[in-house]
Amino acid sequence: MDAIKQILLDEIATLNREGRRDNLPRFSFSFLKTHPGLWAIMYLCYALCVALIFSTDMLGWPAFWFATVFVLVMSVLMLMDINPKYRFEDIDTLDLRVCYNGEWYYVQPVSQQALDKILENPQTPDRVRSGIDRLMKQKGEVDFYDVYYLTWGHQQAALV
Repeated sequence: MDAIKQILLDEIATLNREGRRDNLPRFSFSFLKTHPGLWAIMYLCYALCVALIFSTDMLGWPAFWFATVFVLVMSVLMLMDINPKYRFEDIDTLDLRVCYNGEWYYVQPVSQQALDKILENPQTPDRVRSGIDRLMKQKGEVDFYDVYYLTWGHQQAALV
């Protein structure tokens, strides 16, 4: 079981490295390219807010500067993109990290090289080998959750 975990950890490390998944914020214009209408609406609302600020006696320059800073901060934040790291500990864990990472382990297939290592390992139980073969025939791929469930899922079911 430790050998399978190490193979999965190595695979996750490779995915993190290749996908530049390091939890660091980067500037990216992908949000602007995919949601240009949101940007246009934000600046339209800003213009309406400025018109309202200067058309009333109660608001003035402090409200204008606050609105301007707010719009600029939001613009910068929308240009930030963070690629979250995949972690072995997140597999089959339902908590707030799912909101941030998504359930990546259901959709991210394990590479054929990693599956070959698991199948060739003499410590791999027969139920895991037969499960991987069955899933490859049914789905054509095996994702991280499939390997996790085949390897450790029966232990969790026995505890319940």
